[in-house]
Amino acid sequence: MIDDYEKAIALTEKMEAQLPISVYATPQLLKTMEEKGEKCDRDRLFTIEKVHYSGDMGGITCALTPDSKSDMVFAVSLTHLRIPDDHPLASEIQSYQKKRTLRLAIADGKMGRAKRLAKQDRKKKGFGG
Repeated sequence: MIDDYEKAIALTEKMEAQLPISVYATPQLLKTMEEKGEKCDRDRLFTIEKVHYSGDMGGITCALTPDSKSDMVFAVSLTHLRIPDDHPLASEIQSYQKKRTLRLAIADGKMGRAKRLAKQDRKKKGFGG
């Protein structure tokens, strides 16, 4: 199991209550968008218009609009988005993203990547901690 179902549903509901949510795309997502004809720079804000929990394999999916002038809507995994640190759900979303990314790496047999992600997730406790 990749997601904790109850926590994923709870986060989805919290996000729905906060819509629309401004986010940035990850470099991976920007590359995919460019391949689809949507040229974007890394500092461009996108807007999450809808969220949906698409099950354990899909996770939390977001409907993104690049801007008000675009007819395109992208269905994107929450793991491919960066939420500004000042958003009220930032820490909860970032925690979900880290856990999901780690569990996906483990499920895909990418143990090297999973170990690196787990190491990054450990909190520094200082000397002797």
